[in-house]
Amino acid sequence: MSTPPRIAVVGAGPAGLTAAYELARTGAHVEVHEAGPAVGGLSRTLELWNQRVDLGPHRFHSQDARIQALWSEVLGDDWGQVRAHPGIFREEHILDYPLRLTDVVRKEGLLESGRCVLSFVREQARPRPEVRTFEDWLVRHFGPRVYARFFRDYNEKFFGVPLRELDAALAGPASKDASLVTTVLNAVRTQWDNARAGAVKEVTQDFAYPAHGTGMVYERMAEGVRARGGRVHLDSRVEALEVQGQRVTGLRTPLGTLPYDYVVSSAPLAPLVAQLPELPGNVREHLRRARDVLTFRSNVLVYLEVQSTELFPYSWLEMHTRSVRVGRITNFRNWVPQLHGEEASSILCLEYWCSHEEPLWSWPDAELVALAKRELAATGLDRGAPVGRGHVMRLPRCFPVYRPGYQDVLRPLREYLGGFERLGNIGRGGQFAYNSQDANWRMGLEAADQARAALGW
Repeated sequence: MSTPPRIAVVGAGPAGLTAAYELARTGAHVEVHEAGPAVGGLSRTLELWNQRVDLGPHRFHSQDARIQALWSEVLGDDWGQVRAHPGIFREEHILDYPLRLTDVVRKEGLLESGRCVLSFVREQARPRPEVRTFEDWLVRHFGPRVYARFFRDYNEKFFGVPLRELDAALAGPASKDASLVTTVLNAVRTQWDNARAGAVKEVTQDFAYPAHGTGMVYERMAEGVRARGGRVHLDSRVEALEVQGQRVTGLRTPLGTLPYDYVVSSAPLAPLVAQLPELPGNVREHLRRARDVLTFRSNVLVYLEVQSTELFPYSWLEMHTRSVRVGRITNFRNWVPQLHGEEASSILCLEYWCSHEEPLWSWPDAELVALAKRELAATGLDRGAPVGRGHVMRLPRCFPVYRPGYQDVLRPLREYLGGFERLGNIGRGGQFAYNSQDANWRMGLEAADQARAALGW
């Protein structure tokens, strides 16, 4: 191909913009179509009350040299290493995470810690059962008591169903060796390393973070696409794929039918397949099943302005309690100074997970803000400080739910989509997979490579 190819990217989230930026920097004419009003997807950053906040906590960490080089190219010096300090909120106390052995024993007590270990030993002595569900996996690897105290309530709040109704694949390949033993050993090792180094006894995790919020890197990527002659169309929801035979030739959009040499899509998988013409009967059946099996959780984020700069030292807290509905609370005051500037207040983000069909999703903003204020006061995390303004963000269908047998529906849909030429499918929604930011970057780069190879350019 002698002239630069016209390539469309559907979705301006981490995967889509990485693909778009990589294609634009290597000479393609790129057009991004984003259904929403801003770039960044789940990793965008908001301006709120003279401060900047993300859509919950977002970290970036990669050992991939190509990804590291791209990160530095896009951001230059406008980033740094952030030391995160997450915690686990329980009714009685807050535990550091990752776990520190002395912290757990001091707060949980020797008796309860011993019961947890005994529960694990008894579980390991049982005949090894077949692991089918996420609950099976957690109980087998941590014991029933640790499962009940540290996993069940939080995860059921997140997914909205008992963990016995989730596929064991949720544990992920990276967790295949995790267990109570490795958790304790890691906690001991951390304690020992800190003692040898004379370190402060706080658990921290370093990760890369842009100076003005995680969305900054995606704003820069979009600028890079435009600077190279590409376009980023916002509020541009793709209506359908244009195909000829088994080749994708363009998109139907609010701007009209647009021809492209290649399409990279991060749109949700099942709706993307449904846009294709003349679907075989077996594919239509898989799409029908997908409505019940390939489901998502949505996220309602309530931001509260608290008139204090010293609320709690944690970057974010996972709420392991049934006494409140909120699932996670992020304190953006504890991230980087550039987010809050000279403001003498803290912005907390309270996350409420629900299905798109639950009443909570449709509550008026005022009711959601009132709920968040009540629950923040109930936890005592506001420390009695005045709580002022509130702001609500709704993120529809953003967390895939791995139900048992979901792969039997997902696999044939992926295979059918893979039969079309000049079409790439990436991202959390596109792959129905829990992807970290760096995994989405890798997927975007690979999609760009595949597009160039397919076009011989």
